Amino acid sequence: MTHSPSFRLLSGAVTGSVIASGALLVAAAPAGAAGSVIEVATTGNDANSGAPGQPLKTVQAAIDKAVPGTTIKIHKGTYNQQLKIRKSGTTSAPITVTTAGDGLVTLTASLSMPACNNSQPDGQRTILIIDGSDNWTFQGLTIDGGVYATGSDAGSAFTWHDNLVTKEDWQTRRKVPGAGSYNPAAAKQVIPYLRTVTKDPDLDSADGLKFIGNTVKRKGLFFRMSSYGVLSGNKISDIACGTGAGIWLITFSNGWQVTGNEVSKVAASTWKHFMQEGIRLGTSSNYNKVTNNNVHDLPGDGRAFNTDVDSSWNTFTNNRATNVAIGYNDQMSGWGNVWQRNTVTTFRTYGYGVRLKDGSLTKPSFNSSANKINMSCNVASKPVAGAKSFGVGGTMFGTYTGNAWTSAQVGKHVKTYWGAYGNLFNGKKTAPPATFPASSC
Repeated sequence: MTHSPSFRLLSGAVTGSVIASGALLVAAAPAGAAGSVIEVATTGNDANSGAPGQPLKTVQAAIDKAVPGTTIKIHKGTYNQQLKIRKSGTTSAPITVTTAGDGLVTLTASLSMPACNNSQPDGQRTILIIDGSDNWTFQGLTIDGGVYATGSDAGSAFTWHDNLVTKEDWQTRRKVPGAGSYNPAAAKQVIPYLRTVTKDPDLDSADGLKFIGNTVKRKGLFFRMSSYGVLSGNKISDIACGTGAGIWLITFSNGWQVTGNEVSKVAASTWKHFMQEGIRLGTSSNYNKVTNNNVHDLPGDGRAFNTDVDSSWNTFTNNRATNVAIGYNDQMSGWGNVWQRNTVTTFRTYGYGVRLKDGSLTKPSFNSSANKINMSCNVASKPVAGAKSFGVGGTMFGTYTGNAWTSAQVGKHVKTYWGAYGNLFNGKKTAPPATFPASSC
């Protein structure tokens, strides 16, 4: 969010007092002041101040009082209320929501549940971060019902991009700063650029969101036009059908650090794969670093790790996937994605896939095929009968080297154009055969 809400200290606040020894005793800041603590307890009262010893009863009341630098400490118990956030912290003074350290804290809400054939991410979740709110940290909580965070007017950006996808106008899509070539500094200008092309001056991203060490269930973590956040050490499991991926970044969500998360048991929907994946990046979500995550036990045809629809210049390293349909998939028009030192075990279709849908094309397409991706030092083991280590339908200028793969499904046209379009398999300009010895780095 471009502008954080202004705030001021309460008039008459005590800043300190001199005791007999001459030392300065600094009193706690009043609840709602910068740097203060607001407490919440199931035995509290929203008429209280929220200062230590005077807890509020609801987390929403604490959110409403918080200003940049506030820490909301929640005492043990279950809090049943959908939380709505429409304000921001700052980069140097985020607003933090965490436990008081005296026991398990569960945030939950009575939410409607979509049908299993739902075709879009479910917007009804326990925590709603809206209007492009920035710089919030949630740590050490159990979040039953998940998170939905969105930039302001993010739908304008999605619709603009989606219309270009329908028209197969990849040239205009790649004019977005940082989208057409590796340039993470340029990507900082995405929002000003989108305001211009969408003619929507209110468009704004939700930046600096952090979810650290939480347990998330029933619905996952969804971020739309939200950038430069952190998802670290979260356990995400038992996600209901029709709600969406365990972790989903979409619509120009750039520069995230996604590390050390465990995602499992995302229930199979009766819609397409994107509704039941582990970690998914979509609609030009770029420059994200996805490392040391563990995705396992996904039913249906969901991928453990997936990029789609122009998501580019992302890195996936040292991740694990187990008991999934596809371990790692670079889907529509990923440019410059790097997949290194990942492992997949017990996969049902492919260990690693690259734009499988383009298998019917006689040559790769800048509109839809993978471009300049690098898959190296990856491992695929224990395939289910009939599964392939590697599958590819559309690629150009790709480097595939040193992977512990033993089988491949290569589109018939890919075999003919492989070297002519700059692809290398273990240093050679010939496509991989159906079976081959595993390589290593």
